[in-house]
Amino acid sequence: MSADEYRAASHAQWEGAAEAWERNAERLDAGGGAGRAAEWVLEAAGLEAGADVLELACGPAGVGLAAAERVGRGGHVLCTDFAAPMVEAAARRAQERGLDNVDARVLDAERMELPDGTFDAVICRFGYMLMADPPAALAETRRVLAPGGRVALAVWAEADANPWIGSFMRPIMEHFDAPPPAPGAPGIFSLADADRLTGMLRDAGFDDVHSERLEAVERHASADAWWAFTYEMTAPLRGLLDSMGDEDREAVRARAYEAAAAFADGDTLALPSAVRVASARRAG
Repeated sequence: MSADEYRAASHAQWEGAAEAWERNAERLDAGGGAGRAAEWVLEAAGLEAGADVLELACGPAGVGLAAAERVGRGGHVLCTDFAAPMVEAAARRAQERGLDNVDARVLDAERMELPDGTFDAVICRFGYMLMADPPAALAETRRVLAPGGRVALAVWAEADANPWIGSFMRPIMEHFDAPPPAPGAPGIFSLADADRLTGMLRDAGFDDVHSERLEAVERHASADAWWAFTYEMTAPLRGLLDSMGDEDREAVRARAYEAAAAFADGDTLALPSAVRVASARRAG
C-alpha cells in the first residue's frame, strides 16, 4: 500500500469511527492509558494562562478541551483532525462545556495550512504513530510553534506491554496470515521505540527532547464488554473483522477471549497497557 493509499484508507476508517469515539469520549478521558497520557501531555506542554495551543489528531478533543480550561479565556485552543466527523464531535463537546476559547478545524498534520510561529504549544495523543509520514508532521509541528514553544505527545508503547489490544489484534492477524508490519510502517506501535521517537524529534529540529514510559490498566466489566469496546474504537481492526464471515469472526473472538482470560480479575478484566510519551522545545 502506498502512502497515499494508506492515507485514503485511514481517513475513511476514522471517519467511520467518529460516532463511537464521541460516545465513549468521557470514558477515554477518565482513566487507563489514554487518561494517563492526557495528564502527562497537558503537564509536559507547559500550558500557561493566555497560551495559544494546537491539538493534532484531536478525535473528540478530550485533551484539547482540558487544555482550553487550563489556558483560560485569554488563551485559545485549535482542535484539529483530518476526519471531519471527529472535528464536528470536538466542536459539539466544546459547546456543551461552554468553552468559547476553542475552535475546531479539519487539518492535515503533515501539511498544515497555518502560519509559521503561531502556537505556544502543540499537543497530540495517539496521532503521530498513525500518520503516513510522522517526520513530515513533526517538521510541520516545529514550523507552527513559536520560538520556545513545546510539543507534547503520546503514542502506544511496545506490543508485548499492551495486551489490552494485543489479545484482540493477534487472532485477527493470524486469521489473515498477515506478516508483521514493515519497519517504519504506520500503526499503533510504530513509534513505541524511544530511540526512534526521540530521534525523529531531534531530526525535526527540536531541542530539550525528553521521553518516558507510563503504565496503566484497562478495566472492563467482562470479556464481552472488552470485545465490544475495542471493536468500536479500533477502526482498522473493525474493518478486518467486518470483512470476515460469521463463523470465522466467532472463531477469532473465541481465541481473543482465551488470550484475555489470563488477565481476569474476578468477573472483570484488568488488561495492562503502556504508553510512550515525549516532549520537546523549539529553540529560538
